[in-house]
Amino acid sequence: MAREQVGVCAEPNLHGLLLLMNALDGHESAVRRVLGCIPGLIHKLAEQFSEANLNAVVAIGPGYWHSLYPHACPADFQPFSPLSVDDLAMPAIPYDVLLKIRADRYDVLHLAIQQCYQLLTPHLELVEQTHCFRFMDGRDLTGFIDQPQPPRGRKKRELALISETQQPEFAQGSYLFYQRYRLDLNRWQQLTQSQQEAIIGQRKLDGQQLPTAQLHEHSHAVKAAVVDAFGQYYPLVFQNMPYGQLKSQGLVILACSADPSAYLAWLSRRLGDAAGQNYDLLLDYVQADSGAAFFAPSVSFLEDCAAL
Repeated sequence: MAREQVGVCAEPNLHGLLLLMNALDGHESAVRRVLGCIPGLIHKLAEQFSEANLNAVVAIGPGYWHSLYPHACPADFQPFSPLSVDDLAMPAIPYDVLLKIRADRYDVLHLAIQQCYQLLTPHLELVEQTHCFRFMDGRDLTGFIDQPQPPRGRKKRELALISETQQPEFAQGSYLFYQRYRLDLNRWQQLTQSQQEAIIGQRKLDGQQLPTAQLHEHSHAVKAAVVDAFGQYYPLVFQNMPYGQLKSQGLVILACSADPSAYLAWLSRRLGDAAGQNYDLLLDYVQADSGAAFFAPSVSFLEDCAAL
């Protein structure tokens, strides 16, 4: 039976590091071998430092997949499509490989990323490195709880992981979507708490959704909902983490799904209609500056293909 990568459905961590890389020409065989080694390396470190809750996900972009694994491809695996509605833009920047490592100890995270990077650097060029962190009790930098109603346990696995009946060869794999948003913190902090709550659609203290009579139909809680009107989860598992420096800060969104179309459908709801109306009110204060699609195969797939 296929084994999923632990980082796809892992619980939140205190620290995270995201590497986005492009492959060097002609290194496909070496990259397959290295990617097949990374889950075992992470597992060994996770056992050595069990209190750190170390986990990782390695994923491949659609533009590189056919070079790396030409014998098979996940269904409907497409590049991230840039979206634009009026003056709201969601850009796309393709990458070949994504590596996300998280832990509750930064020293263990650093050790893991060093060892992985030593394996990867002869064959992949590092394009982007983002250090992420847990803020307060799971809030983003707006000060609001990022995911008040996350799926848990078996439900999380059902939403994020492909089943044997859906795609046998890619069972326990997951479509992974990445976006990075910059927050205009100065403008956001000029708002009163009640104004912020109206935009988010939640109480700031506890993350509870505002009463229906007070809930704006274009608030973030409505437009970016992960649960439909019948209480059913959309097939998305988010592993968002804030990032920040003194002059730039925001949120890294990582969404895992068993459905290749789920994330773009969610994003389209946030953007509203073609006339630039009905969009998520939070988009007045955040700006997406990158986006990409990936596929995170099962550990079994990575290891089986390492010798090809």
